[in-house]
Amino acid sequence: MKKIYIISILLLTTFYSNNALSQATDVVTGLSNQGFNAMVLYGNDLYLSELDKVSKIDITTTNPTVTDVVTGLGSGCCWGLTLNGTDLYIAHVYGNKILKVDLTATNPTATDVITGLNGPATMAFKGNDLYIAEYSGNKISKIDITDANPTATDVITGLSGPSTLVFNGDDLYITESSGNKISKIDVTATNPIAMDVIADLNEPDALLLDGNDLYFSEYEEGRVSKIDLTITDDPAVTEVVTGLGGPSALLINQNDLFIAEQEANKLSKIDLTTLSINDVSKVNSFKISPNPASEFVEIFGLTQKENYSIYNIIGSRIIRGNVSSDEKINIGNLNNGIYFLKFDKGNAIKLIKE
Repeated sequence: MKKIYIISILLLTTFYSNNALSQATDVVTGLSNQGFNAMVLYGNDLYLSELDKVSKIDITTTNPTVTDVVTGLGSGCCWGLTLNGTDLYIAHVYGNKILKVDLTATNPTATDVITGLNGPATMAFKGNDLYIAEYSGNKISKIDITDANPTATDVITGLSGPSTLVFNGDDLYITESSGNKISKIDVTATNPIAMDVIADLNEPDALLLDGNDLYFSEYEEGRVSKIDLTITDDPAVTEVVTGLGGPSALLINQNDLFIAEQEANKLSKIDLTTLSINDVSKVNSFKISPNPASEFVEIFGLTQKENYSIYNIIGSRIIRGNVSSDEKINIGNLNNGIYFLKFDKGNAIKLIKE
């Protein structure tokens, strides 16, 4: 899939175009490939999972040094890390178990919390309940960590490669990597049903909630994007950064977005304050009228003649041409429905034909 900017329709389709983006800068390089999948922040220490261990860096230092925290966990161990107080929980995807480590211990040792899972990828806490994405089992399960010998109970089954979890209130957002989508469930429901949030992605992996913004990565596309969860009708999906090497985990500290680049064996970051300035400058500067329209739409706000394309709701281009400000585009031959008018410069807007 080529790099394009996303405009999405909830539960239906997703569609991209270029934008002015922030650039990622390296924080640490030379990490272990095939194991750098998760990050958590405890004080100034950023803990990260590598091939068979958990290590950490001090993010306040200019040139951070990676130090081991706990080793010998087994090759390809750790897809997920999460904190509960001073306990670091580790999802051991190939060991089919969850472990934990007391970060205050002088010599931290990993102990089993629960075994017999089916490819646990990541985890998320809600109270004392630890929700677990069982990637190979295509389900979400949960345990009560206050139990001496916790037993996993199914929350929802029939998913497609659930890889990352994040809570927003009672809504649990899920990246379904094999299903190429992000879905959500209400965990207070007796029998939760997964609803699509964004479809037609390319191996979505990491999820991160920052205020009302839900950030997500697409591993194969090498990009990070975001949506505003307060917009429930046609939420715009904004491309944040591209050109990454397998983004597998995300973490925000103050104004910095840290990105685990698994294929590039490194940790990078971008300054979100710079991104915000870019986003404002790229808000659609043109308008179309009328909208809805039946025969013609007129374009206002263009500074020069630009190439355009009109796409239908499944992302197929059906009209292309060029237009200047105050010129009209003939849409009389289109069937009634929703379309997207996109310019080569990257701006796009929804168009309704009636």
